[in-house]
Amino acid sequence: MDEMVIRETPCVKVTFFEEHKTLLISWLRGPSTKELHATYLHALQFIEAHPDVVLFCTDQTLIGSLTREQETWLMQEYYPKVYHILQDDVYAAVVFSESHFNAIVMNYQANAIAPGQHFIQFNYFTVLSEAMHWLKGINKGQSAELL
Repeated sequence: MDEMVIRETPCVKVTFFEEHKTLLISWLRGPSTKELHATYLHALQFIEAHPDVVLFCTDQTLIGSLTREQETWLMQEYYPKVYHILQDDVYAAVVFSESHFNAIVMNYQANAIAPGQHFIQFNYFTVLSEAMHWLKGINKGQSAELL
């Protein structure tokens, strides 16, 4: 599979998989807010240059959850910018460690969907290969629609 590393720091590795048009953000350690913003804005520049990329995977198995401030920034500022560029549905797989995933499920409270986030289809996993398989299936489905 053709892959291109578009950002790599001690904190994160961002890889684009050409064959399936998937952007993978793998967090290696918990990011500062500055590092998180820099990484996602770098990804946004990549998306601007490649507007056919609508499949995303974030691997948080090594870091657990982001801070509430970081999550709020993603929901209120970043995702609307992605939609403004793509004007299309986006599919996002998020990978957590088994223990973090279980903690999320145990503490789940139904929240209203954030306004303006209707274009993002999230799915959650505990194994990266399963997340990537889900995204590959979406890519194949989209390719079949074009035929």
